[in-house]
Amino acid sequence: MTSATCPRGLVIFSPDFKIKLTLATPDEDEEVSKLRSIPSVRKHMPFLPTLTKDEAEITRIRRAEDPSLLDVVIFVRTPLINSKGREDGSSYAFAGVANVMGLGDEKNHGEVGIIIAPEFQGKGLTTPVLYTFLKYLFEHRKLRKVMFETSTQNKPMIGWLEKAAGLRCERIREGEWKSESGSIDVRSYAITGGEWGGVRNSLEKKM
Repeated sequence: MTSATCPRGLVIFSPDFKIKLTLATPDEDEEVSKLRSIPSVRKHMPFLPTLTKDEAEITRIRRAEDPSLLDVVIFVRTPLINSKGREDGSSYAFAGVANVMGLGDEKNHGEVGIIIAPEFQGKGLTTPVLYTFLKYLFEHRKLRKVMFETSTQNKPMIGWLEKAAGLRCERIREGEWKSESGSIDVRSYAITGGEWGGVRNSLEKKM
């Protein structure tokens, strides 16, 4: 992982530079607004409010002022194809968002969330994205524990947590999340600082 600070904020790259994580900027407000409205995204997170572009801007600014939160935008490097159908360089395309909540508490724990844009789902992005983000959180921010919570119906995320990361569900909380469609049962997972080395090695083998 390579990370740097530039005038626009933190920038983190995966080892192969395929993934780039940056702080949110006004350039992504419209993309974030669209992402929050997509039915397949809302399926497992119906409690998330939809946002207009203006509301996305207000939310971004408000959350950036909260030291307990860190929101990043996910970009994936995509090839540029010239008129002859040949690859001619590359650029980074918006591919989703990730965040961590609870920074700065005395326990030094954080809860991570991720949304991959539908057009990039099923293309193997979750592993390099979360590897890159978790490596930053554990090795640069020195978190002692990172937690994940997901709907019991979110089979893709559960599969990643249990198969790719090798985690075990710590508990199931019935009706923990509320939405207009009813209550949602939640599965909880966690990685401690002591466990991170093993998880990191496992993820590196899958990348």
